[in-house]
Amino acid sequence: MTSPPERPTRDPEGVIPVVILNWNGEDDTVACLESIRKSGPAGFAPVIVDNGSDSESVERLKRECRRLYRKVLFLQQSGLSAGQWPPPATLAAHLDEDSLVFIQNAENLGFAMGSNVGVRLAERVGAEWVMLLNNDTVVAPDTFQELRTFLRSEPAAVAITPQIRYFGQRTRIQNCGGRLTYLGSRQYLFADMEASALARVSHSVVTFVTGCALLFKFRVTGALTEDFYFGEEDYEFALRMKKLGLEMACVHGAIVYHKGGASIRRRSSALGAILVSYVNRLVNTRNYYSRARWHTTRILAYLRLPILLRRNGIDPRQSIAIIRRTEAYLRGHRGVGRADHDAMVMSNS
Repeated sequence: MTSPPERPTRDPEGVIPVVILNWNGEDDTVACLESIRKSGPAGFAPVIVDNGSDSESVERLKRECRRLYRKVLFLQQSGLSAGQWPPPATLAAHLDEDSLVFIQNAENLGFAMGSNVGVRLAERVGAEWVMLLNNDTVVAPDTFQELRTFLRSEPAAVAITPQIRYFGQRTRIQNCGGRLTYLGSRQYLFADMEASALARVSHSVVTFVTGCALLFKFRVTGALTEDFYFGEEDYEFALRMKKLGLEMACVHGAIVYHKGGASIRRRSSALGAILVSYVNRLVNTRNYYSRARWHTTRILAYLRLPILLRRNGIDPRQSIAIIRRTEAYLRGHRGVGRADHDAMVMSNS
């Protein structure tokens, strides 16, 4: 029988856990941690959540974490799920610039569910904010300081993204968040522009943020939806923020360099990636849109499908099979779980 948890003390100027989800990507994760180690002090503390990596991969990552950090607290997610959390004081003692918390999931829980393991840790220690950071990113040395400054100066924002640049083209912007469109898509701000062309203002108000680097006030926004095993959680987050009337922003002076998409590329066929993206988006928008708006979105998505297939070197006639599979799935589901996701992403016909 476990004892009741200690009541955490909330401190809006306190530590911000940075949750980094790893799945057999130890080289990228180590590079991300090394960039964090070079960051200026701002109260951001790394939390690794290993999402069921191979034993050799996870052991190598553990060795590297011990090399990089003076104190490392290793935890098993199975124990945490059973209520076997260390006292908040123990967790807090491992949330600083010279320490690391490492949580090991027994299996791959998917992006949202795996990340939410770290969000629950943030809640446990009484944090007000948590940051999700892709393992295939590196942060500029002053990124966390820029984010902390913004939090103090713009208290209305409850979700924040840094400026995200391409890792291989350090002066080229991948996106600065974006805006939701009426018919189920989004327009990225400053996408593929040179950083020198960025508007000389401190931030942009946005209605879409990616899960690549997302800082959010989780007690206000809620955690990531677990309706989707992989993908779509950031779009659902944006739809939810819009519905709730909550403000989001991109901080231009905070820069994250992103390598991009390694996990999904390792696990999917080209056709499978398109199929699961269609199913995810149509399930998601149906949960938020009016009936008329959703049907319009759905029809236009299907009309665009042959063009998308051709661009990816796939016979456009495959669109008929994708539409049939999508329609069949939509009739009985409000989310996309792991088994269905894995079956879709490996599809070749």
